[in-house]
Amino acid sequence: MNSTVIKKQFYLPVIFIGLLILAACGSDSDKSTDEDTAIEFNLSAIKSLYYDGQSDGLIAGLGLTGLTSHIPPGYIDSNTPTQSELRRNAIYANYLALVNQGDGLFGIEYGPKDDTKYPGHEYLVYVGSSINRATIMVQIPDDFNMQAPCIVAAPSSGSRGVYGAIGTSGAWGIEKKCAVAYTDMNKGTGAVDLTQAIGYDMTLNAVELSHSTELTFRIPTLENTSPNSNDYQGVPVPSQESREQYQQTYSHRLAFKHAHSQKNIEKDWALHTLQAIKFAFRQLNYQFPMATFSAENTLVIAASVSNGGGAALRAAEQDTESLIDAVVVAEPNINPKTSAQKFTIKMGDRKEVTNHSKPAYEYFLISELFAACASQDPTLTNSLWAGNGAGRGEVNARCDALVEAGLLNEGSYEALGAQSVAKLNDAAYLTESNPLLVGYAGIDLFQSLLATYGNAYSRSSVVDSLCHISMAAVGEDNQPMENSHYATLAATSNGIPRTANVVLIKDDAQEGKIKQSLATSSNGTKDYNLEGALCWQQLYFNEENPLNKRLLQGISEVKGSGNLQGIPTIIVHGRNDALIPVNHSSRPYYALSQIAQGDEGNIHYYEVTNAQHLDSLNGTYATYGNMSFVPLDYYFKTSLDMMYAHLTNANPLPASQVVKTTAPNGALKLSDLTPIQDTPEYPITFTGQALLIPE
Repeated sequence: MNSTVIKKQFYLPVIFIGLLILAACGSDSDKSTDEDTAIEFNLSAIKSLYYDGQSDGLIAGLGLTGLTSHIPPGYIDSNTPTQSELRRNAIYANYLALVNQGDGLFGIEYGPKDDTKYPGHEYLVYVGSSINRATIMVQIPDDFNMQAPCIVAAPSSGSRGVYGAIGTSGAWGIEKKCAVAYTDMNKGTGAVDLTQAIGYDMTLNAVELSHSTELTFRIPTLENTSPNSNDYQGVPVPSQESREQYQQTYSHRLAFKHAHSQKNIEKDWALHTLQAIKFAFRQLNYQFPMATFSAENTLVIAASVSNGGGAALRAAEQDTESLIDAVVVAEPNINPKTSAQKFTIKMGDRKEVTNHSKPAYEYFLISELFAACASQDPTLTNSLWAGNGAGRGEVNARCDALVEAGLLNEGSYEALGAQSVAKLNDAAYLTESNPLLVGYAGIDLFQSLLATYGNAYSRSSVVDSLCHISMAAVGEDNQPMENSHYATLAATSNGIPRTANVVLIKDDAQEGKIKQSLATSSNGTKDYNLEGALCWQQLYFNEENPLNKRLLQGISEVKGSGNLQGIPTIIVHGRNDALIPVNHSSRPYYALSQIAQGDEGNIHYYEVTNAQHLDSLNGTYATYGNMSFVPLDYYFKTSLDMMYAHLTNANPLPASQVVKTTAPNGALKLSDLTPIQDTPEYPITFTGQALLIPE
């Protein structure tokens, strides 16, 4: 693809626009593979909804007022929520989780400027075969720009459902009068409550498992899967009897789609993104039968953040039909393949990084092992949430357990903390991320990530009780109990415990099955469940472990090649990111992409100082953590604007650079947000042997 070519604009006479028939309906079904595409496209019945822009809209009618009020839409009766209530609360929760609406510039410099509700159509469908299919949603605003048609492909971030990208690229697309093609990438908030025998449908309603409705997730068993299905080749799928035995032994447990589908769904995130684009074209042509929309006359920008950003990059790599015109991503969870052409990463006068490009599972594991004890380093003791998971004494127990396991040398707790910090930084975490790392450990984040991705990559079933970890709601005694909030779980869940009221359970704790962060290990101490961390370590490093091969195979299936086929691409990433560290994601991927594409490459990397992964926490860090960050979402949306201008007006994209911002002192000011410069003061360059990052 020649990245300098602007697609021809599609012009439709006004007289025809007025005659267009809105033909889509909820009973529409297409269960055959489209003959005109190389992309698998097996659809369920399509759920069609219309929002009039008066009582509701495509972004739930929240507008600037609703998003900045910090008051969730709520329910008249949370035990019997309506579909519209579930949708509004899901959109609000996903928007709130990803964007900081209270920084003083949201609604002024970026984000919605008013309370426009955006009337339009929304289409939901399952795609794929067998059980547990991906969900796709297309939103077409009433003011869709017929004369300059565009589609924004918005795969969800994190483990979120189909509304998971609505506050980032989705809202931008709707405001730009584009159609938006969302997908949950087959993770979503699909869950099953085993004891109550409840799952969820595509519109977030709780449904009994005995119901014939297709659910977002059913636990795979021998009885509900085909022995000839490629989805489950090479993995033992449990019988229904085994599932029932597990349910009796482990009451009130939940299975989650991302963790327990036994498909390694991440390998298909690119496919689902491309399928969403194809479905968007289908619905545009269906809704406007007197027009023809195709890749030749419609701009398509694949754009999202975090997991969704990784999916967008890989979709561009795998796009065999030239569907995608551009990619814009922020903080992408991309696992770069190891390059045959070796290179290092050099940042200012710091030590050169040679051990870059670790897969996410590995750096999650390193953080889970050492970040809690690192909070004992005197420079990090007062970091927000440091030691918050169970208390300072338990952090000391984790440090002691690391010494006992031979992972740290004996010393004072301050010295053990310093050793742990060194382990993190030796693994190529930047020092800028250290305060965030210890805070994440304090709220059990890395335990949750390993439980989800460890199960997913090894394609384990919930009944396997991998590393003796399960998921459940807990009572005041921190032991599993019936989930009383099941009716609204799909709307509020992010798809990865801890989520809503669901936490991780250590099933082999001395005191019995109990919340993991409070559990007593076999050594008699509450050490943040080092036994669990060592189990995840064994899965990854021990070739004798029976699941090692499956885990490594799963990881190998999700790596990015860097070959973006010349598609113009912007990556923006916060330097302080402690969740997806730059030395293992955007930095090496940028270099790998230049190697893979050579002179055909058109990739631009903007690294933003004083920015971290979760903008929604910026206010909390400023108030309680003595840390100040700028919103990365501002630079993401700025990058979307720049890319749109590049595609439509041939505006040049600025060269790769470090964007040196000012950490806010009090309220965020526009002057804190240094612009991305046409002529970079701090250019990022790649020599072929070294990626050079200005300090």
